[in-house]
Amino acid sequence: MTRVEWRHTAETSSFLRALALAAFGAVGGLLVLVAALAAFVVATSLLAGEFAVLAVVLAFALLGARRLATHAALARSENGDLPAFLSARELVAASVAWAAALAALLALDAPVWAVFACVLLAVFGCLPVAAALRSEGYADTEAGVFEANDSEVSLAAVDRVDRYDLGPLAVLRVRYHDGAGGASAPRIVAVPRERAARVRDALESSDATPPESDRNPAITRALYAFGVGSFALAAAFAYFAAAESGDAALVGSYVAVFAAVFGALFCWLGYVEG
Repeated sequence: MTRVEWRHTAETSSFLRALALAAFGAVGGLLVLVAALAAFVVATSLLAGEFAVLAVVLAFALLGARRLATHAALARSENGDLPAFLSARELVAASVAWAAALAALLALDAPVWAVFACVLLAVFGCLPVAAALRSEGYADTEAGVFEANDSEVSLAAVDRVDRYDLGPLAVLRVRYHDGAGGASAPRIVAVPRERAARVRDALESSDATPPESDRNPAITRALYAFGVGSFALAAAFAYFAAAESGDAALVGSYVAVFAAVFGALFCWLGYVEG
């Protein structure tokens, strides 16, 4: 065994494909809902003889269509080999299903912010999970190299690999020798379950001496300091949001959430560098 390759992407995994459809379908459903609302406004304007409103709606529709066509042309010209792993039929079906669900929420007198919250949760919930579980790379035991998602590290730096089976896929958590793995070293590798054993054996195959640590403790302390500061900022804005009401409370809540996310990110980077 000298080289073991794997590929777990939306093109090969039905689970990642479903996550992508859920995220893009949520955005498409919102667009379908807006388009249906625009069509309703146009129809009522025609029936009422309000051609000025119709002209404004058509003007915005033409500008939007022109901008969309421009971006589509640029995407095709710059990424001629862009893989179309989601068919138009699947995207339309997912968008229509989401539009029906969002329209049902509005029909049940759900607040508008709840509708937007559903879309945001779908997008920012599914896409990060899909990105975290997307994995493509190889382990070459002869060359002593491990590469995943364009990040390369020496197999000698790998300490052990923990395996977690999740249905048809297996998630491998790669642990490195103290000071051997950097911030860019792959930590989570999702592979098809039938290849998990071979990939794990390849990652743990090296008996070479781990490379010496080249980490700077000052960087670790700085990252932890930024993390603590971000959490303190999040707590301050959370207190502000709890004491206020209306738009001020909403803005405070948003800032608190973003600050907490950045705090978690800084602490994670400090843990990786430490």
